[in-house]
Amino acid sequence: MSEPVISKLVSRSELRSYMNVSKGTEAASYKLIGEGFTSLTEAKNPKEYSRQYIHEKTERTDVVGYAPSLDYSVDIYTNNPVIARIREITDKELIGSDAQVSIVTVELFSDSTFDKTKAVAYERKYAIIPDSKGEGVEALVYTGTFKAVGDIAPGTFNVETEAFTPEAAANTQTT
Repeated sequence: MSEPVISKLVSRSELRSYMNVSKGTEAASYKLIGEGFTSLTEAKNPKEYSRQYIHEKTERTDVVGYAPSLDYSVDIYTNNPVIARIREITDKELIGSDAQVSIVTVELFSDSTFDKTKAVAYERKYAIIPDSKGEGVEALVYTGTFKAVGDIAPGTFNVETEAFTPEAAANTQTT
């Protein structure tokens, strides 16, 4: 007789995001998107192709792409490199590649043998699309959206050293 599968409710805090706050050719420096953020919600925004053929009664739909985005709301704190990067892009009205950042989404819950040095992670480049500055009464609040610039890169993330290793690099290191 097999052991019963025990389910565990996943806490929102077990899905973490880290932003690369370095610029240009500097080495990647991932920092936790945490303090100050009251919202970081992902929308997949699938692109659909729908059609109905002449011999069918029902339309069929396929997903043919995605336009992922992350809506954010952040209370502004000083001495926080993630918030400083968002403020720089918003306040200086940066455009093009100057308004892009890489974000790694880390799953701290993906399997029962969780290892802080090899957490399942996905990196993607996003354009920061500022929405508002100055919301709030008790605190200064910025809102906006991170919109995908390219495809995701699966890999692993070391929570202790805050380092991302793409899947392809991880595979070549083990051979």
